[in-house]
Amino acid sequence: MYLLEFLKSAIETEHQVEYRLLCSGTLYRDVMGDWTKSDGARMLLVGPVQLLNASQPPDTYPQELVIRFGIGPVTETEGDFSNSFSPDAEIARDLAAILTLLCRRLVTVACKTRDLYSDEQIPEPMRDFPLPFCADLKPIFWTPRPADIAYGPHGVRVRFNQPPPVEFDAEWISKVLTTLPQLHHADVVVRAARLYALAMESVEVQHEVAYQMLISAVETVAVAALKGWKPDQEDQIASKPGVLARAKTAGLGDEEAEQLVLEVQKDNPWTTKKFVKFLADNVDPGILDTEDDLFIVPDYMRPPKDAFEAAIKKIYYVRCGATHSGQQYPASANVGTSSWLPVDAAHDALSKAMQGKTPFPPVGWFERVAHSAINTFLRNQIEAHADQTSESENT
Repeated sequence: MYLLEFLKSAIETEHQVEYRLLCSGTLYRDVMGDWTKSDGARMLLVGPVQLLNASQPPDTYPQELVIRFGIGPVTETEGDFSNSFSPDAEIARDLAAILTLLCRRLVTVACKTRDLYSDEQIPEPMRDFPLPFCADLKPIFWTPRPADIAYGPHGVRVRFNQPPPVEFDAEWISKVLTTLPQLHHADVVVRAARLYALAMESVEVQHEVAYQMLISAVETVAVAALKGWKPDQEDQIASKPGVLARAKTAGLGDEEAEQLVLEVQKDNPWTTKKFVKFLADNVDPGILDTEDDLFIVPDYMRPPKDAFEAAIKKIYYVRCGATHSGQQYPASANVGTSSWLPVDAAHDALSKAMQGKTPFPPVGWFERVAHSAINTFLRNQIEAHADQTSESENT
């Protein structure tokens, strides 16, 4: 994984690259006074990579970001064949994915803009080498959300639906990037960030794909975080009532029948239970009953706190049907990216309400849950690593 190797040994090199990123939102550094009029607020990150706001004015949508970092060649050998190349494109994409996960705003790579060399053997004009980017430009960002205007007995109400600006926590993000290669689950975090970024890229136009990617991102981390975990014996036995009943019918006593069930369960990976447990253990409970500032999910479509685990199980089972049988997600899954409620989703919500049930969780709700849980896991990993480092230094 080139990103981890790069972050592990990031040093000054004779070759610097520059990429243009697009952010579906606004990132800024907190400064004294009005950040929109401060050049200091444009310098988002200075290490281990440089990240700058290139937009004029700085809150233009989509926000243009510039990322710069030094990179050396990588040589890979397989048999008699050797290949030497620069993995800067993959590193840039992974950095954009990590920023998407940490900032909860879609960040994508639009193009590579420059190669910068410090080698004196290269003629001066060519050390800042311009690159053609118009033909390769890939501007991927969310559609701007217009404001809603509602007329009622209390006058005119205006609701602005664009995601609000996000303060860029440079200290924390720099710490994540510098510590990430040393974490036990570093590769897991990067793979989950890639899936999460793909989900955020798809969420407006292909909500079912986004749902699949979000579930895969959570599952990637959950399986690694709960490796070796299994339910207690009572839960294992209760999950196979048919086997238990058949064993007793065949003449086995209660204890022998239960031991048979436990033997049957030895190879069970417990993926569903791990998925539910990971989210239940890591999600911030405060987000489950509060309004979101990114996606627009009506109160009546958010699962209540006491039904959280049941909602997560339902999500996982629907995902299995979609993956293995091509089944569609319920209509209510396509809610969150617009202030307009799809007609079929509204009908689904109404019919469920008449039955005293909550609709299938919208993708906008589940994205918030997945983001919270993965980031909590990452923060816990970094804090645990810091504690271990401190203990080692004190002994």
